[in-house]
Amino acid sequence: MKMPKFSFKLPKVKVYGIDVIKNFLFFTLFIVLTLLFIAFIISPAIHSFKKSQTEYYQTKYTLDMTTNEYKERLTELKKLKNANRKILNALRRNFDINNFKMFASKYMSISSIKEINSTVYKKDFIKTTYIMKAKIKSPKNFYDLIDALKNYKAVLRIYFPIDFIKNKENIDLTLKLEHYRLKKAQ
Repeated sequence: MKMPKFSFKLPKVKVYGIDVIKNFLFFTLFIVLTLLFIAFIISPAIHSFKKSQTEYYQTKYTLDMTTNEYKERLTELKKLKNANRKILNALRRNFDINNFKMFASKYMSISSIKEINSTVYKKDFIKTTYIMKAKIKSPKNFYDLIDALKNYKAVLRIYFPIDFIKNKENIDLTLKLEHYRLKKAQ
């Protein structure tokens, strides 16, 4: 058995010598191929753009959250800094022996203050130790000095034990005094 032949012939429609149907089919084929070509080139770019856009918005959200947290902590830090300004300034000051003698003069008569050593204390501070010898009229004067130290312009600590030795009308006093200040940034 013979297979029937199917042949398809395009009708010929010519306008000014141009085959309109053939040109229309070529034009349609050109448009379809162009659209497919654009789809294969632009589609990965669109996919990449959407992925980058998603990543951008996630990063932007993280940045915004971090910025807000930073601003909150900075505000807290400024409040703490203002509340503790006196202590921070005291930690920046050096110990002036003559100034301390004037400060303590209403409580006792200081005969000598000698520096023993300076050491680093907890990585951020420098602790300088002094031995102080003084005369007081009563132990109450010593305790008044301890209470007044909280208003002194440097951070000082009286280190116990303290030697009280009765000498006629006065009491000879020997004690260890520690001064704390911030270590300078290098």
